[in-house]
Amino acid sequence: MESNNDVQEMQRPKPSFWKRFLLITIPFVIALLVGGIFLTRYEGEQKLQQLAELGKSGSVIIQRQDIQLFAMPLAWSVRKELMRSNYEQIDEYFNEMIRRKGFGLIMLVDPSGMIKISTDRKLQGSSFLLSYPRMKLGASAIVSYAMPEGKSMFLVPVMGLNERIGTIAFIYSYRELLLP
Repeated sequence: MESNNDVQEMQRPKPSFWKRFLLITIPFVIALLVGGIFLTRYEGEQKLQQLAELGKSGSVIIQRQDIQLFAMPLAWSVRKELMRSNYEQIDEYFNEMIRRKGFGLIMLVDPSGMIKISTDRKLQGSSFLLSYPRMKLGASAIVSYAMPEGKSMFLVPVMGLNERIGTIAFIYSYRELLLP
């Protein structure tokens, strides 16, 4: 005699090949599509982060080039006033610059390393190298030193006829440019 379970097993026919194929293939294809969407989205986010970092570094490079371009006429103006010993006019130039966004401390350092004029009056008369020991004053070209928090110190030589008659030192904070 057959049991009740045997009858139920006989009544259930085996699914056809196409049914089994679809039952396996459809979830597999859906899993591949979902995985592909997540992978594409992840790669897109990584590419956006790389472009943002590249944009930031590119904007800093452009701003640094602009500052170096601006520094030459400033050095010529300071040279003209320095040769006349017109320190009040140089101080006025510096005070006007400090009002502009991005500029921090601005100083005029004589060839011996003493700070002659500074927008921070406490530094006037002190040694530049004591305040900024890793900065080199003797360069004959514009030099920039990276500082923390997106700032740089620029050292601009003021050249006389045969020698360096001073150095303009200023701190500039880079502006963050927004990407579209």
